[in-house]
Amino acid sequence: MATTEGSFRWLKPGAFSLFNRIAVVLFGLLNIFLLVRLFPPSEIGIWVLFTSVTGILETLRNGFIRNPFIRRLVISEDHEKENIIQSSLYLHIIVAAATALLLVLLAGILAKFWHAERIEGLLYIYSINTLVLVAFLHFEYLLQSKLEFKGIFFSSFIRLSLVFFFLLICFVSNFSFTLYHLAIVQVFSTLVASLVSFQFVRLNFKAVGWSYPQWHLVRELFSFGKYTFGTNISSMVIKNTDSWMIGRIISSTGVALYNPAIRLSNIVEVPTLAIASVVFPQVASSMKESGNAGIRSLYYRSVGLILAVMLPVIVPLYVFAEYVIWVVFGEAYLDSVPILRITIFYTLIIPFNRQFGTLLDALGMPKLNFYLLLVVAFLNMVFNYVLLLKYGIIGAAYATVLAYFIVFVANQFILYQKFKINTFIVFTEIFRWYKTAWNFLAVRIR
Repeated sequence: MATTEGSFRWLKPGAFSLFNRIAVVLFGLLNIFLLVRLFPPSEIGIWVLFTSVTGILETLRNGFIRNPFIRRLVISEDHEKENIIQSSLYLHIIVAAATALLLVLLAGILAKFWHAERIEGLLYIYSINTLVLVAFLHFEYLLQSKLEFKGIFFSSFIRLSLVFFFLLICFVSNFSFTLYHLAIVQVFSTLVASLVSFQFVRLNFKAVGWSYPQWHLVRELFSFGKYTFGTNISSMVIKNTDSWMIGRIISSTGVALYNPAIRLSNIVEVPTLAIASVVFPQVASSMKESGNAGIRSLYYRSVGLILAVMLPVIVPLYVFAEYVIWVVFGEAYLDSVPILRITIFYTLIIPFNRQFGTLLDALGMPKLNFYLLLVVAFLNMVFNYVLLLKYGIIGAAYATVLAYFIVFVANQFILYQKFKINTFIVFTEIFRWYKTAWNFLAVRIR
Protein backbone atom coordinates (compact mmCIF):
# COMPACT_ATOMS: atom_id res chain seq x y z
CA MET A 1 0.00 0.00 0.00
CA ALA A 2 2.78 2.42 0.91
CA THR A 3 4.61 1.59 -2.27
CA THR A 4 1.53 2.16 -4.38
CA GLU A 5 0.80 5.50 -2.75
CA GLY A 6 4.44 6.47 -3.15
CA SER A 7 4.27 5.83 -6.88
CA PHE A 8 1.54 8.43 -7.22
CA ARG A 9 2.82 11.00 -4.70
CA TRP A 10 4.79 13.06 -7.21
CA LEU A 11 1.73 13.20 -9.48
CA LYS A 12 -0.85 14.38 -6.94
CA PRO A 13 -0.47 18.12 -7.75
CA GLY A 14 -1.17 17.34 -11.40
CA ALA A 15 -4.72 15.96 -11.22
CA PHE A 16 -6.17 19.31 -12.25
CA SER A 17 -3.44 19.69 -14.87
CA LEU A 18 -4.73 16.49 -16.47
CA PHE A 19 -8.32 17.74 -16.22
CA ASN A 20 -7.21 20.97 -17.89
CA ARG A 21 -5.59 19.16 -20.81
CA ILE A 22 -8.65 16.94 -21.21
CA ALA A 23 -10.85 20.05 -21.25
CA VAL A 24 -8.68 21.67 -23.93
CA VAL A 25 -8.94 18.65 -26.22
CA LEU A 26 -12.60 17.99 -25.46
CA PHE A 27 -13.69 21.55 -26.16
CA GLY A 28 -11.49 21.56 -29.26
CA LEU A 29 -13.34 18.52 -30.58
CA LEU A 30 -16.74 19.92 -29.64
CA ASN A 31 -15.92 23.22 -31.33
CA ILE A 32 -14.76 21.56 -34.53
CA PHE A 33 -17.83 19.26 -34.40
CA LEU A 34 -19.99 22.39 -34.56
CA LEU A 35 -17.78 24.36 -36.93
CA VAL A 36 -17.75 21.70 -39.67
CA ARG A 37 -21.54 21.85 -39.58
CA LEU A 38 -21.62 25.65 -39.70
CA PHE A 39 -18.95 26.37 -42.33
CA PRO A 40 -17.73 24.75 -45.58
CA PRO A 41 -14.28 23.04 -45.66
CA SER A 42 -12.63 26.10 -47.26
CA GLU A 43 -13.63 28.25 -44.25
CA ILE A 44 -12.58 25.51 -41.81
CA GLY A 45 -9.17 25.45 -43.49
CA ILE A 46 -8.81 29.22 -42.95
CA TRP A 47 -9.71 28.84 -39.27
CA VAL A 48 -7.23 25.97 -38.87
CA LEU A 49 -4.43 28.07 -40.37
CA PHE A 50 -5.37 30.99 -38.13
CA THR A 51 -5.45 28.87 -34.97
CA SER A 52 -2.13 27.27 -35.91
CA VAL A 53 -0.56 30.74 -35.93
CA THR A 54 -2.18 31.78 -32.65
CA GLY A 55 -1.32 28.43 -31.10
CA ILE A 56 2.33 28.79 -31.96
CA LEU A 57 2.40 32.32 -30.51
CA GLU A 58 0.99 31.13 -27.18
CA THR A 59 3.41 28.21 -27.11
CA LEU A 60 6.31 30.56 -27.79
CA ARG A 61 5.32 32.64 -24.78
CA ASN A 62 5.45 29.51 -22.67
CA GLY A 63 9.02 28.97 -23.75
CA PHE A 64 10.20 32.57 -23.59
CA ILE A 65 8.35 33.74 -20.47
CA ARG A 66 7.02 30.78 -18.48
CA ASN A 67 9.98 28.41 -18.42
CA PRO A 68 12.65 30.87 -17.20
CA PHE A 69 10.15 32.54 -14.84
CA ILE A 70 9.03 29.33 -13.10
CA ARG A 71 12.53 27.90 -12.95
CA ARG A 72 13.94 31.13 -11.42
CA LEU A 73 11.02 31.55 -9.02
CA VAL A 74 11.16 27.97 -7.72
CA ILE A 75 14.88 28.10 -6.82
CA SER A 76 14.89 31.69 -5.46
CA GLU A 77 14.83 32.85 -1.85
CA ASP A 78 11.61 34.36 -0.48
CA HIS A 79 12.99 37.91 -0.47
CA GLU A 80 13.78 37.63 -4.22
CA LYS A 81 10.39 36.41 -5.39
CA GLU A 82 8.65 39.78 -5.64
CA ASN A 83 11.36 41.23 -7.88
CA ILE A 84 11.33 38.13 -10.08
CA ILE A 85 7.54 38.33 -10.49
CA GLN A 86 7.75 42.02 -11.40
CA SER A 87 10.65 41.57 -13.81
CA SER A 88 8.95 38.70 -15.60
CA LEU A 89 5.78 40.76 -15.99
CA TYR A 90 7.72 43.65 -17.55
CA LEU A 91 9.39 41.27 -19.96
CA HIS A 92 6.02 39.70 -20.78
CA ILE A 93 4.46 43.09 -21.59
CA ILE A 94 7.37 43.96 -23.89
CA VAL A 95 7.11 40.61 -25.69
CA ALA A 96 3.31 40.90 -26.04
CA ALA A 97 3.57 44.41 -27.51
CA ALA A 98 6.24 43.26 -29.98
CA THR A 99 4.10 40.24 -30.93
CA ALA A 100 1.02 42.40 -31.54
CA LEU A 101 3.05 44.74 -33.76
CA LEU A 102 4.52 41.79 -35.66
CA LEU A 103 1.05 40.35 -36.25
CA VAL A 104 -0.18 43.63 -37.70
CA LEU A 105 2.82 43.81 -40.02
CA LEU A 106 2.67 40.18 -41.17
CA ALA A 107 -1.12 39.69 -41.41
CA GLY A 108 -1.35 40.75 -45.04
CA ILE A 109 1.74 38.75 -46.04
CA LEU A 110 0.39 35.53 -44.47
CA ALA A 111 -3.00 36.05 -46.12
CA LYS A 112 -1.31 36.25 -49.54
CA PHE A 113 1.01 33.32 -48.78
CA TRP A 114 -1.94 31.01 -48.03
CA HIS A 115 -4.28 32.64 -50.59
CA ALA A 116 -6.75 33.28 -47.75
CA GLU A 117 -7.77 36.93 -47.44
CA ARG A 118 -9.86 36.53 -44.29
CA ILE A 119 -6.82 35.48 -42.24
CA GLU A 120 -5.62 39.10 -42.34
CA GLY A 121 -8.64 40.39 -40.38
CA LEU A 122 -8.49 37.47 -37.96
CA LEU A 123 -4.86 38.25 -37.13
CA TYR A 124 -5.68 41.91 -36.54
CA ILE A 125 -8.27 40.83 -33.96
CA TYR A 126 -5.81 38.42 -32.35
CA SER A 127 -3.26 41.22 -31.98
CA ILE A 128 -5.69 42.62 -29.37
CA ASN A 129 -6.07 39.20 -27.77
CA THR A 130 -2.30 38.85 -27.43
CA LEU A 131 -2.27 41.90 -25.15
CA VAL A 132 -5.18 40.60 -23.06
CA LEU A 133 -3.33 37.29 -22.70
CA VAL A 134 -0.57 38.98 -20.67
CA ALA A 135 -2.71 38.95 -17.55
CA PHE A 136 -4.20 35.50 -18.20
CA LEU A 137 -0.85 33.79 -18.81
CA HIS A 138 1.01 35.68 -16.06
CA PHE A 139 -1.53 34.43 -13.53
CA GLU A 140 -1.27 30.91 -14.97
CA TYR A 141 2.52 30.90 -14.60
CA LEU A 142 2.28 32.08 -11.01
CA LEU A 143 -0.17 29.31 -10.17
CA GLN A 144 1.94 26.66 -11.90
CA SER A 145 5.01 27.69 -9.88
CA LYS A 146 2.97 26.78 -6.77
CA LEU A 147 1.68 23.57 -8.40
CA GLU A 148 -1.77 25.12 -7.99
CA PHE A 149 -3.40 23.56 -11.04
CA LYS A 150 -6.93 23.94 -9.70
CA GLY A 151 -6.95 27.65 -10.49
CA ILE A 152 -5.45 27.03 -13.93
CA PHE A 153 -8.15 24.46 -14.66
CA PHE A 154 -11.09 26.68 -13.72
CA SER A 155 -9.83 29.77 -15.55
CA SER A 156 -9.00 27.74 -18.65
CA PHE A 157 -12.38 26.01 -18.45
CA ILE A 158 -14.13 29.38 -18.47
CA ARG A 159 -12.08 30.55 -21.44
CA LEU A 160 -12.88 27.42 -23.45
CA SER A 161 -16.52 27.05 -22.48
CA LEU A 162 -17.50 30.61 -23.45
CA VAL A 163 -16.37 29.99 -27.03
CA PHE A 164 -18.12 26.61 -27.08
CA PHE A 165 -21.44 27.98 -25.83
CA PHE A 166 -21.31 30.77 -28.40
CA LEU A 167 -20.96 28.15 -31.14
CA LEU A 168 -23.65 25.94 -29.60
CA ILE A 169 -26.16 28.80 -29.39
CA CYS A 170 -25.44 29.77 -33.01
CA PHE A 171 -25.84 26.16 -34.11
CA VAL A 172 -29.12 25.56 -32.26
CA SER A 173 -30.65 28.93 -33.21
CA ASN A 174 -29.32 28.79 -36.78
CA PHE A 175 -27.75 32.21 -36.19
CA SER A 176 -25.44 33.33 -38.99
CA PHE A 177 -22.00 34.63 -38.01
CA THR A 178 -18.51 34.98 -39.45
CA LEU A 179 -15.07 33.83 -38.35
CA TYR A 180 -14.40 37.42 -37.30
CA HIS A 181 -17.19 37.19 -34.73
CA LEU A 182 -15.66 33.99 -33.38
CA ALA A 183 -12.26 35.67 -33.00
CA ILE A 184 -13.88 38.53 -31.06
CA VAL A 185 -15.55 36.02 -28.73
CA GLN A 186 -12.09 34.57 -28.08
CA VAL A 187 -10.88 37.98 -26.90
CA PHE A 188 -13.87 38.33 -24.58
CA SER A 189 -13.43 34.83 -23.15
CA THR A 190 -9.73 35.52 -22.40
CA LEU A 191 -10.68 38.69 -20.51
CA VAL A 192 -13.29 36.90 -18.38
CA ALA A 193 -10.93 33.97 -17.70
CA SER A 194 -8.22 36.41 -16.57
CA LEU A 195 -10.55 37.80 -13.91
CA VAL A 196 -11.30 34.28 -12.67
CA SER A 197 -7.60 33.38 -12.58
CA PHE A 198 -6.80 36.53 -10.61
CA GLN A 199 -9.01 35.35 -7.76
CA PHE A 200 -6.90 32.20 -7.37
CA VAL A 201 -3.67 34.21 -7.51
CA ARG A 202 -4.91 36.38 -4.63
CA LEU A 203 -5.36 33.25 -2.51
CA ASN A 204 -1.83 31.95 -3.17
CA PHE A 205 0.32 35.08 -3.32
CA LYS A 206 0.58 38.18 -1.21
CA ALA A 207 -0.06 41.47 -2.99
CA VAL A 208 2.88 42.62 -5.10
CA GLY A 209 3.24 46.36 -5.41
CA TRP A 210 4.16 48.11 -8.64
CA SER A 211 7.81 49.14 -8.87
CA TYR A 212 10.54 49.88 -11.39
CA PRO A 213 11.90 46.77 -13.11
CA GLN A 214 15.07 45.08 -11.92
CA TRP A 215 16.80 45.16 -15.28
CA HIS A 216 19.48 42.65 -14.31
CA LEU A 217 16.68 40.14 -13.61
CA VAL A 218 14.95 41.04 -16.87
CA ARG A 219 18.22 40.39 -18.71
CA GLU A 220 18.70 37.10 -16.84
CA LEU A 221 15.21 35.90 -17.72
CA PHE A 222 15.67 37.05 -21.31
CA SER A 223 19.02 35.28 -21.59
CA PHE A 224 17.51 31.96 -20.52
CA GLY A 225 14.26 32.52 -22.37
CA LYS A 226 15.84 33.21 -25.76
CA TYR A 227 16.88 29.55 -26.04
CA THR A 228 13.61 28.07 -24.77
CA PHE A 229 11.91 30.54 -27.14
CA GLY A 230 13.99 29.19 -30.00
CA THR A 231 13.32 25.63 -28.88
CA ASN A 232 9.58 26.22 -28.93
CA ILE A 233 9.77 27.88 -32.34
CA SER A 234 11.54 24.85 -33.76
CA SER A 235 9.14 22.46 -32.03
CA MET A 236 6.07 24.30 -33.31
CA VAL A 237 7.51 24.56 -36.81
CA ILE A 238 7.94 20.78 -36.78
CA LYS A 239 4.36 20.38 -35.55
CA ASN A 240 2.73 22.86 -37.97
CA THR A 241 4.87 22.62 -41.10
CA ASP A 242 2.55 19.97 -42.55
CA SER A 243 -0.57 22.16 -42.33
CA TRP A 244 1.24 25.30 -43.47
CA MET A 245 2.74 23.63 -46.54
CA ILE A 246 -0.55 21.96 -47.43
CA GLY A 247 -2.14 25.42 -47.32
CA ARG A 248 0.58 26.78 -49.60
CA ILE A 249 1.07 23.87 -52.02
CA ILE A 250 -2.49 22.45 -52.15
CA SER A 251 -5.28 24.65 -50.65
CA SER A 252 -7.09 25.66 -47.47
CA THR A 253 -9.58 22.88 -48.22
CA GLY A 254 -6.67 20.44 -48.10
CA VAL A 255 -5.79 21.80 -44.66
CA ALA A 256 -9.35 21.13 -43.53
CA LEU A 257 -9.16 17.51 -44.74
CA TYR A 258 -5.83 16.99 -42.98
CA ASN A 259 -6.92 18.61 -39.72
CA PRO A 260 -9.22 15.83 -38.35
CA ALA A 261 -6.25 13.45 -38.10
CA ILE A 262 -4.22 16.06 -36.21
CA ARG A 263 -7.05 16.91 -33.81
CA LEU A 264 -7.75 13.29 -32.96
CA SER A 265 -4.04 12.57 -32.54
CA ASN A 266 -3.91 15.49 -30.09
CA ILE A 267 -6.25 13.56 -27.79
CA VAL A 268 -3.44 11.09 -27.25
CA GLU A 269 -1.11 13.97 -26.29
CA VAL A 270 -3.24 14.94 -23.29
CA PRO A 271 -1.27 12.91 -20.69
CA THR A 272 2.03 14.07 -22.23
CA LEU A 273 1.23 17.76 -21.75
CA ALA A 274 -0.37 17.27 -18.34
CA ILE A 275 2.54 15.32 -16.88
CA ALA A 276 5.10 17.68 -18.43
CA SER A 277 3.43 20.54 -16.51
CA VAL A 278 3.87 18.60 -13.26
CA VAL A 279 7.41 17.41 -13.95
CA PHE A 280 8.91 20.75 -14.98
CA PRO A 281 8.84 22.45 -11.54
CA GLN A 282 10.18 19.24 -9.89
CA VAL A 283 13.23 18.56 -12.09
CA ALA A 284 15.57 21.06 -10.43
CA SER A 285 14.74 19.81 -6.94
CA SER A 286 15.21 16.16 -8.03
CA MET A 287 18.62 17.01 -9.45
CA LYS A 288 19.57 18.83 -6.25
CA GLU A 289 18.44 16.00 -3.97
CA SER A 290 19.45 12.87 -5.92
CA GLY A 291 21.65 13.97 -8.84
CA ASN A 292 21.47 12.02 -12.10
CA ALA A 293 19.76 9.10 -10.36
CA GLY A 294 16.84 11.38 -9.49
CA ILE A 295 16.65 12.65 -13.08
CA ARG A 296 16.65 9.09 -14.45
CA SER A 297 13.90 8.03 -12.07
CA LEU A 298 11.73 11.02 -12.94
CA TYR A 299 12.22 10.45 -16.68
CA TYR A 300 11.48 6.72 -16.56
CA ARG A 301 8.37 7.16 -14.39
CA SER A 302 6.94 10.10 -16.34
CA VAL A 303 7.44 8.69 -19.86
CA GLY A 304 6.37 5.21 -18.73
CA LEU A 305 3.17 6.61 -17.22
CA ILE A 306 2.37 8.66 -20.32
CA LEU A 307 2.72 5.63 -22.59
CA ALA A 308 0.72 3.45 -20.19
CA VAL A 309 -2.16 5.94 -20.40
CA MET A 310 -1.84 6.43 -24.16
CA LEU A 311 -1.85 2.81 -25.32
CA PRO A 312 -5.50 2.05 -24.35
CA VAL A 313 -6.51 5.12 -26.39
CA ILE A 314 -4.26 4.58 -29.40
CA VAL A 315 -5.31 0.99 -30.18
CA PRO A 316 -9.10 1.62 -30.48
CA LEU A 317 -8.48 4.93 -32.26
CA TYR A 318 -6.42 3.11 -34.88
CA VAL A 319 -8.90 0.25 -35.27
CA PHE A 320 -12.03 2.41 -35.38
CA ALA A 321 -10.49 5.43 -37.15
CA GLU A 322 -13.13 5.51 -39.90
CA TYR A 323 -16.04 5.41 -37.46
CA VAL A 324 -14.55 8.09 -35.18
CA ILE A 325 -13.95 10.54 -38.03
CA TRP A 326 -17.44 9.92 -39.43
CA VAL A 327 -19.06 10.64 -36.04
CA VAL A 328 -17.04 13.75 -35.18
CA PHE A 329 -16.42 15.36 -38.57
CA GLY A 330 -18.92 13.84 -40.96
CA GLU A 331 -18.75 11.85 -44.19
CA ALA A 332 -17.03 14.69 -46.10
CA TYR A 333 -13.86 14.15 -44.03
CA LEU A 334 -13.46 10.36 -44.43
CA ASP A 335 -10.38 10.92 -46.59
CA SER A 336 -8.62 11.71 -43.30
CA VAL A 337 -8.78 8.07 -42.13
CA PRO A 338 -5.45 6.86 -43.62
CA ILE A 339 -3.79 10.10 -42.46
CA LEU A 340 -5.00 9.49 -38.91
CA ARG A 341 -3.60 5.96 -38.89
CA ILE A 342 -0.17 7.37 -39.80
CA THR A 343 -0.17 10.34 -37.40
CA ILE A 344 -1.07 8.03 -34.51
CA PHE A 345 2.40 6.49 -34.79
CA TYR A 346 4.25 9.71 -34.03
CA THR A 347 2.15 10.26 -30.90
CA LEU A 348 4.09 7.32 -29.42
CA ILE A 349 7.33 9.25 -29.97
CA ILE A 350 6.12 12.58 -28.57
CA PRO A 351 6.35 11.62 -24.83
CA PHE A 352 10.07 10.86 -25.21
CA ASN A 353 10.73 14.12 -27.05
CA ARG A 354 8.58 16.23 -24.74
CA GLN A 355 10.21 14.99 -21.54
CA PHE A 356 13.65 15.41 -23.08
CA GLY A 357 12.93 19.10 -23.59
CA THR A 358 11.41 19.38 -20.12
CA LEU A 359 14.57 17.98 -18.50
CA LEU A 360 16.98 20.20 -20.40
CA ASP A 361 14.95 23.39 -19.91
CA ALA A 362 14.44 22.77 -16.19
CA LEU A 363 18.15 22.03 -15.72
CA GLY A 364 19.21 25.24 -17.44
CA MET A 365 20.41 23.60 -20.68
CA PRO A 366 17.97 24.92 -23.31
CA LYS A 367 20.69 25.75 -25.85
CA LEU A 368 21.33 22.09 -26.73
CA ASN A 369 17.62 21.41 -27.20
CA PHE A 370 17.31 24.53 -29.36
CA TYR A 371 20.10 23.64 -31.80
CA LEU A 372 18.87 20.08 -32.15
CA LEU A 373 15.30 21.10 -32.96
CA LEU A 374 16.51 23.81 -35.33
CA VAL A 375 18.16 21.19 -37.52
CA VAL A 376 15.15 18.88 -37.39
CA ALA A 377 12.74 21.75 -38.20
CA PHE A 378 14.72 22.42 -41.38
CA LEU A 379 14.70 18.73 -42.30
CA ASN A 380 10.94 18.57 -41.66
CA MET A 381 10.30 21.39 -44.13
CA VAL A 382 12.38 19.57 -46.75
CA PHE A 383 10.59 16.26 -46.08
CA ASN A 384 7.17 17.91 -46.32
CA TYR A 385 7.98 19.69 -49.57
CA VAL A 386 9.29 16.54 -51.25
CA LEU A 387 6.65 14.12 -49.95
CA LEU A 388 3.71 16.48 -50.49
CA LEU A 389 4.65 16.83 -54.15
CA LYS A 390 5.10 13.07 -54.48
CA TYR A 391 2.17 11.67 -52.46
CA GLY A 392 -0.25 14.57 -51.94
CA ILE A 393 -1.80 15.35 -48.54
CA ILE A 394 -0.81 12.02 -46.98
CA GLY A 395 2.83 12.84 -47.79
CA ALA A 396 2.72 15.47 -45.01
CA ALA A 397 1.92 12.73 -42.49
CA TYR A 398 4.84 10.61 -43.72
CA ALA A 399 7.17 13.63 -43.44
CA THR A 400 6.11 14.47 -39.89
CA VAL A 401 6.57 10.89 -38.68
CA LEU A 402 10.05 10.86 -40.18
CA ALA A 403 10.98 14.19 -38.53
CA TYR A 404 9.77 13.07 -35.10
CA PHE A 405 11.70 9.81 -35.40
CA ILE A 406 14.93 11.68 -36.12
CA VAL A 407 14.34 13.85 -33.03
CA PHE A 408 13.71 10.72 -30.99
CA VAL A 409 16.96 9.03 -31.99
CA ALA A 410 19.03 12.15 -31.32
CA ASN A 411 17.31 12.82 -27.98
CA GLN A 412 17.85 9.31 -26.64
CA PHE A 413 21.52 9.40 -27.59
CA ILE A 414 22.01 12.69 -25.73
CA LEU A 415 20.11 11.48 -22.65
CA TYR A 416 22.31 8.41 -22.45
CA GLN A 417 25.49 10.46 -22.80
CA LYS A 418 24.49 13.03 -20.15
CA PHE A 419 22.39 11.08 -17.65
CA LYS A 420 22.93 7.39 -18.58
CA ILE A 421 19.22 7.09 -19.36
CA ASN A 422 18.43 3.74 -20.99
CA THR A 423 15.42 4.04 -23.29
CA PHE A 424 14.44 0.37 -22.91
CA ILE A 425 13.82 0.80 -19.17
CA VAL A 426 10.89 3.06 -20.07
CA PHE A 427 9.06 0.05 -21.52
CA THR A 428 9.48 -1.92 -18.29
CA GLU A 429 8.01 1.09 -16.48
CA ILE A 430 4.84 0.79 -18.57
CA PHE A 431 4.13 -2.65 -17.10
CA ARG A 432 5.17 -1.43 -13.66
CA TRP A 433 2.53 1.33 -13.89
CA TYR A 434 -0.14 -1.15 -14.95
CA LYS A 435 0.78 -3.32 -11.96
CA THR A 436 0.75 -0.29 -9.65
CA ALA A 437 -2.66 0.81 -10.93
CA TRP A 438 -4.02 -2.73 -10.48
CA ASN A 439 -2.78 -2.90 -6.89
CA PHE A 440 -4.13 0.59 -6.21
CA LEU A 441 -7.60 -0.36 -7.41
CA ALA A 442 -7.55 -3.81 -5.78
CA VAL A 443 -6.93 -2.29 -2.36
CA ARG A 444 -9.89 0.07 -2.74
CA ILE A 445 -12.27 -2.55 -4.11
CA ARG A 446 -11.81 -4.83 -1.10
